[in-house]
Amino acid sequence: MDGNTIENRTLTYLLLSKEWGDLFRNISKTTSFELSILSSDGGLLFNTGENHFCGIIKAANREGLRCPDSCIEAAIMSQYANIPVTYMCQSKIINFSFPIEKFDEKVIIRGQGSFTGYGDFLEFLKLQRANNLPGISVKKPLSFCGEDYAKAVSLYVFNTVNHMLNSMEEKHKLEEKFLRMTSLFDSHTFATLSRNPELLHRYILDTIEFVFGKTSAVLMELDDKCFTYNTVHTTGKHKDEFAGFQLDAESHFVRDMHSKRSFILAKGVESPAAEGLLAGIGSFLLMPVFSGDLIVKIIGIFDGSFSREDLKIMNAFRDYLQLNIENQHLRLSANTGRKADERISCFSDFTGSLTSVLNKEMLFQTIVEKSLQFLDAEQGSLMLLDRDTSELVVEAKKGMDDIVQEKMRLRKEETIAGRVLDNEESLLVEDIERDPRFNRENRPRYKTKSFISILIKIEDRVTGVLNISDKVKGDAFTEEDLRLLQSFVNSAAIAIERSLLYKQTEELKQLSITDPLTGIYNRRYLNTRLSEEITRYNRYRHPFSFMMLDMDKFKEYNDSFGHISGDRLIKALATIMEKSLRNVDIAARFGGDEFVAIFPQTSKVDAVHITHRLKEKIDKALVEETPEMPLTVSMGLTTYPDDASSVGELLEKTDQALYLAKRGGGDKVVYL
Repeated sequence: MDGNTIENRTLTYLLLSKEWGDLFRNISKTTSFELSILSSDGGLLFNTGENHFCGIIKAANREGLRCPDSCIEAAIMSQYANIPVTYMCQSKIINFSFPIEKFDEKVIIRGQGSFTGYGDFLEFLKLQRANNLPGISVKKPLSFCGEDYAKAVSLYVFNTVNHMLNSMEEKHKLEEKFLRMTSLFDSHTFATLSRNPELLHRYILDTIEFVFGKTSAVLMELDDKCFTYNTVHTTGKHKDEFAGFQLDAESHFVRDMHSKRSFILAKGVESPAAEGLLAGIGSFLLMPVFSGDLIVKIIGIFDGSFSREDLKIMNAFRDYLQLNIENQHLRLSANTGRKADERISCFSDFTGSLTSVLNKEMLFQTIVEKSLQFLDAEQGSLMLLDRDTSELVVEAKKGMDDIVQEKMRLRKEETIAGRVLDNEESLLVEDIERDPRFNRENRPRYKTKSFISILIKIEDRVTGVLNISDKVKGDAFTEEDLRLLQSFVNSAAIAIERSLLYKQTEELKQLSITDPLTGIYNRRYLNTRLSEEITRYNRYRHPFSFMMLDMDKFKEYNDSFGHISGDRLIKALATIMEKSLRNVDIAARFGGDEFVAIFPQTSKVDAVHITHRLKEKIDKALVEETPEMPLTVSMGLTTYPDDASSVGELLEKTDQALYLAKRGGGDKVVYL
């Protein structure tokens, strides 16, 4: 997106941009739904493509066939619903639509799918014949999407579009203020001002005043000798009253900021004014500035009102300050020797290595390995919280013995990491046997008695814990180690969130190619693989075989024992196929009680042997599964290119072989 402010944009302008067009095309490719954007009166603004069958009716322009008017009218009516509406068009194609309203403008998002089943396709053919429509050219097997899948896609598109628009609106409002703030306070300015603390303090509060207007503000710094936060600079009409203002480091305000790693916003009696220091102050904001796990500065703003966006920009400015403080600290530490230089290099390497990692497992392993490298330690693990079970799941580890396994689940209350999550605070232990918080013997798998457990947070959500132990040289971890590793983890949290979102997208893709009842591949994936096998044959000349099976008398079984028992039997048959076939073979559910399998690089002779062996295993399993009504299967088998020259012909010939098997009494294999 370009740098224009959100006020200069319209909803249509945003949705018709290249970035949004790419997003819609990617969603369309993933879900197999063509997406379009309509104005509130039904005018077409954008589309990713047109459904082939809808195009036939539209091009024919027959009187009495209201295409695309009927679909557009249904889409316009969806403006009055707050959720996606699914409906069947005149062509028996399933559609969905929903309104999007932003910036005083409304548009409609519409999705065009395919037939929900073979019955809908037959209805379309009747419509074609009745209206003398042109012939249909089908170059690949039909793919049916199902109503449940259509509803799932509509909700996915609805949530994705709304989430991105809301995020964009907030982002541009925040960017405008943040750019104003950082333009006054860049890293070069910070480095220069750091040589004069008094000038730096004044500049921090002047920058806040420039962005948020006139207000009373105070900047406090930690006095580690008295363990208090003392005022070092003030501005505003209450400047004199603030001159001697201080907070005890053990006060509940400081403890609250430390535990939440966030600001305090309070009004009236809740404020420090209640203690008599600031009589007449109606409200206040206290913003902690951390260095590692330690609050080093506190910014207090009084007599101000803050919107949600203002609080976000203050948080961003606070993070910006923290980053500059960390960088300044590292630069100063670098002057003490080569070791600090190595840490700075490792920090850059660490953050850089996370930017391109989307694979969840690889990302977690990278975080553990880089953390160990940075602290010169030997053992580490990363655990994430499963919110459904309140268990900790070991996602990555290094240097630990076989007792701790990846994907191991641990009860939160039985682990030190669980204590870190409950307290929402990172933990440094120099000697576990002498630490009064634990007072227990060190476990044999650890060489030293010192460790660090770092809390992982994504925004305000507690997400997991990074554990590091056993320094190579045997010495204990320090506050410096804790502070620097916390900075690492704060950077890693962004990458973790991005990785988890990417995983959700991949799961949606997997959903589109698997059968929801059995978990094996569906017809959509089958069509793709058949096309790939033909392409592979054209290149390498390796034949492949294709098998289709159907349970004999399955309808009678359903009628006698119910659909739940029928579904259980279908799932059992899918499991038998997966266990019985070779690793290279591909099993899929074709529909109902029909299953298919692709045998790559397999001749007719070998395929016949494999199919008979599979039938024997299925027959044996069906006797055990349905003793009350023994069932059998019929199977049809073909080979490419011996029996067919295209995907469509291969499906047709295999179906003919299956038909001959059933017509011959069932319980047999027929191959052409």
